[in-house]
Amino acid sequence: MYRVIKVLNNNGVLVYDMKRQEEAILLGSGIGFGKRVNERFERDENTKRYAIVDREEKRRTGRQVISGMNPKFLELAGKIVELAKNELGELNPNILIPLADHIAVAVERMQNGILLKNPFHGDIRVLYPEEYRIALKGRDMIQKASGCLLCEDEVGYIALHIQAGRMDEKLEDSIQTVSVLRMAAMMIEEGLGIKLDPHSFMFERFMAHLRYLVARIRDGEPITLDMDEYARIHFPQSYKLAEKICVKLGEELHRTVPREAVGHLGIHIERLRG
Repeated sequence: MYRVIKVLNNNGVLVYDMKRQEEAILLGSGIGFGKRVNERFERDENTKRYAIVDREEKRRTGRQVISGMNPKFLELAGKIVELAKNELGELNPNILIPLADHIAVAVERMQNGILLKNPFHGDIRVLYPEEYRIALKGRDMIQKASGCLLCEDEVGYIALHIQAGRMDEKLEDSIQTVSVLRMAAMMIEEGLGIKLDPHSFMFERFMAHLRYLVARIRDGEPITLDMDEYARIHFPQSYKLAEKICVKLGEELHRTVPREAVGHLGIHIERLRG
């Protein structure tokens, strides 16, 4: 059962979820039509529920979090989230409000002729091609609804929001991940004297391994299989490079990198050498 706190528009309602005892946003065709404050109702299966996420973590109410936000951007964000879920699989719906907020600000920037440079745009497009593809579709939706065509730098940021939802992490962590992946790739190219092909299967597999390694280091998850001695003996050059990269990862992530991570990374670097 839900109680109406505020009708956003015909397709959106801020509600109090009486079962979970928390505020939420419901989006769906006609969900807000004719609704009144304090009215109680059950939602149908076609209505999507999104938790209220306060990025500023100031324990604000749902009304305060979405205050000043045009409801059409919540709708747009909801459509992009559902598109990503349908095409990419599981996605944390809590990215709704941060994504809607970003879209609203991005549209305002573009309308005022302000271009926000995305230093990771090229990396995002290479590392997260599926998310970037969804973000491009999202840009089309945004243009249709607002008449504003976002630049590719903004598309990259939308892709990062989607990636954050897939990995169930904060946007700041996703940005940090892109940064350390770029750093690792540069160290490998310099250390091995090679040029990595960002479109090759080996590169994609290596980056997938490195992404999950970064996530495990950030979350403090142990690495149970110890390949450290094997990698150190059989692949000394790759192992030494892995040591250097893991030191930098620890510095950037402000985490202790387990010794076992070096061996695993060394083996994957050796595969890049061919």
